[in-house]
Amino acid sequence: MRLLMDSSSLRRLELMELLNASDDWWTVEEIAQQLKCSVRSIKADIYYYNTFSHHDIKLVTSKHRGVKLILPTAFQMESLYQETLTENLNSQILECLYQEKMDSIEDYAECLFTSTSSIVRSIKQINLFLEKYNLIIQKNPMRIKGPEKQIRYFYGIFFWEKYGSKIEKIDYPNIDKVKYIIQGLEEKIDITLSPFKENKLSIWLLICLDRISKGYILQQYRAPIGANKIILESIGKFIKSLLFNIPKQEIEFMEFYFMNQYVTPEPQANQLTKELLVIFQQIGQFLTSFSEKFSFLLPNKEDIQRSIFHYIVYKREFQGRDFVLVNRTKNTLLNLDKIYRTFIESVVSELEGWRNVEWVTKVKENIAEFLYLLITQWKGLTAQLSQLQAKINILIISQFGKAHELFLADSLKNYFPNKLECYSLSEKKFQSVEIEVVVTDTQVETVRKNIVDDVPVIGIEYSPNERNWKIIQSILTEINQIKEESSNWLTTYSSFN
Repeated sequence: MRLLMDSSSLRRLELMELLNASDDWWTVEEIAQQLKCSVRSIKADIYYYNTFSHHDIKLVTSKHRGVKLILPTAFQMESLYQETLTENLNSQILECLYQEKMDSIEDYAECLFTSTSSIVRSIKQINLFLEKYNLIIQKNPMRIKGPEKQIRYFYGIFFWEKYGSKIEKIDYPNIDKVKYIIQGLEEKIDITLSPFKENKLSIWLLICLDRISKGYILQQYRAPIGANKIILESIGKFIKSLLFNIPKQEIEFMEFYFMNQYVTPEPQANQLTKELLVIFQQIGQFLTSFSEKFSFLLPNKEDIQRSIFHYIVYKREFQGRDFVLVNRTKNTLLNLDKIYRTFIESVVSELEGWRNVEWVTKVKENIAEFLYLLITQWKGLTAQLSQLQAKINILIISQFGKAHELFLADSLKNYFPNKLECYSLSEKKFQSVEIEVVVTDTQVETVRKNIVDDVPVIGIEYSPNERNWKIIQSILTEINQIKEESSNWLTTYSSFN
């Protein structure tokens, strides 16, 4: 959708994303360089947000420090994304196309208070975007055309991004019945979905029923995985109250989506094609090979194997990305890059060894989703990574002897968990280690004579006070910044692009 936004709107959105990502001051020149635009444009955007924004935000400016974003604690980028979609002309056209209440370009121009030339230009832009979903806009009458399941797939993503948990804003019939059906299915198979999962499923089911009521029927549909008879019967029972007929193939389509996305059962060999069975087995082999090669304990392999399998089946069933404006999973991984980079690099390395494997090729199309699945569902992964995290080697020198040095070591490790490897001068176990920081409660000048010049020496009190802790923290932060590469996990992934 970003490709469909005008340059000013896109730049303002990216400005907010940039400033929201950190609590730092940015000079206008740095922002302009980052967003590849002029300083004048950035100043205009700052004025726009401070004058016209509907959100309670403030861009504070300083001649000496630059620009900093001040936000209320309740602010989330999600609201800004939804506002952007609401105000965007191409987004408005897409929603009108779904409603099918207008037929001509002139009708759209009049309804959206713009010119016919703007509508024509927008249609060309939208078609370039919809091509990824195997869809296109037809003229006279203006309708979105393509495989029916692709239309439902796209609009399920589009409406979720536009409305999210605010499903009550969707003014379509059957909304109450949709929620009743979903809650009935939860009770039938004894699962509990969060209100937000229910909302997402409600939007998708609402689209299905709305399209069926307009006569758009899947002529043929066979789920890639054998249907669950209990769910089929339950869906059939719950939708009997609707005022239109639901063909059998439509019920099977609903069952596949519900089970594959929200239940992810253990695949039964007799329900799978030979091809899918091979994929399921290969995923298990991949997980075993990866965990053994990189020494990661995997206590819940079967759960992850199922989740990846159902994800791949879903991506084979539909064409196009599962986001419109923002790839949330990629952003999540970028924010967690420092914690999980070692794991991500290991996963990418393992995937590179599985060339010409169909499901791996599918995974590479949006590797963020695959990585997100692994990271969020791998039990105990964060604890394992914290143990593997590279630590800073600190030498502790105390005028009060070995016991006090070990006491200070324990204090430091407790204050900075999983970040330090502490060595006592008295124990003399550090000769083969590259010491990166020295902490001492004796005279710094005396200690520095025997320390390599570029190793910082921090003087502390008998027991570190608050000032000491802050100094140690700043030194450790500087060392970590030097150690960390300027790249992130996306650089690791670039070999697949």
